[in-house]
Amino acid sequence: MKLPQTMNLGQIAQYIGGKVHGDATLNIDSVSPSPLHAKEEELAFVFEAKLVKKLNACKARAIVAPTGTEKEYPDRNMILVDRPNLAIQRVLTALQPKRYYPPKGIHPTAVIDESAEIAQDAAIGPYVVIGPKSKVGARTIIMAQTVIGGEVTIGEDCVFHPGCLIADYVKIGSRVILQQGAALGSDGFGYVTERPSNLEKNMSGDKDFSDEENPLLKIPQIGTVVVEDDAEIGSYATIDRATMGATTVGRGTKIDNLVMVAHNNRIGKDVLIIGNATIGGSCTIGDRGVIGGSASLSDHIHMGNDAVLSGGSGAMRDIASGDIHAGTPAAPARDFFAQVANLKRLPRVQDDVKDLKRRIALLEEQLLK
Repeated sequence: MKLPQTMNLGQIAQYIGGKVHGDATLNIDSVSPSPLHAKEEELAFVFEAKLVKKLNACKARAIVAPTGTEKEYPDRNMILVDRPNLAIQRVLTALQPKRYYPPKGIHPTAVIDESAEIAQDAAIGPYVVIGPKSKVGARTIIMAQTVIGGEVTIGEDCVFHPGCLIADYVKIGSRVILQQGAALGSDGFGYVTERPSNLEKNMSGDKDFSDEENPLLKIPQIGTVVVEDDAEIGSYATIDRATMGATTVGRGTKIDNLVMVAHNNRIGKDVLIIGNATIGGSCTIGDRGVIGGSASLSDHIHMGNDAVLSGGSGAMRDIASGDIHAGTPAAPARDFFAQVANLKRLPRVQDDVKDLKRRIALLEEQLLK
């Protein structure tokens, strides 16, 4: 990838907040996406320990690497940084290509209710639908085939990618990004029967099941969804409206693709929720919490501030602030991995037990003689 202009290592180091080891005057005009496939004239980024160990295979004449790498490779030209991923963020921000957004104004194919309020400098793309009494803030970009219901409020400087679905009464703050196909405000999953259902009986230990009709009656979901400023919702993620009140996504929270957030969840600030995670109803996720990929939370789980649920885990009880849980049912990570290690040792323990039983049997025979 070409840099906007040729720069020397000293200039690049100043831009990304690093320190040069080697020749600060060395000119660079392109960046390699892979250190192991970099060409000699490129700048390569090395940000993982396993890649640092393979630097001899990197042909790039200059690299960006974690501080301390110079001790292992004193003859390499480097820009040393404490946070390599932050350095990458700064470089890619400068290198990001133009994105093709719709121009300011309303595309002639858009269908907008006459009672909707659209800022003059907003950009409304082809085949967008906006319902009654909805409001779109200044400089917000809404791309093709997005459908927005009635009485939706959208703040300033948002970007909604194609095919997003936003139901009635949803409130979205400023600088929110919705990736393709994100769906906000679908009904929460709530039903009840007139008489105790067979499931209820079964869960209480009563096996007196009935074949009589006892239909599932839909509980109206009259709440909404509130997404605060600077949040980002990934492609085909779904966030259900609350039964009453609001399902909330806090400021700065980032939700990955294909995440399911059920009704009445309260998600704090700067939370990370990774792809395929599923959050049951009425959960509370504290500020800066992390939910790993394909992890799941049962209903009514509370995760404290800075708590972590590892990928693929299933939480069935609360997780205290700062705790890291793993496994299903999730337990403190150290306990879980200790259990895994013990299970791996089980065959050897079984052999030891068999040997001890054999020895005890021999001793008993000798004592009885």
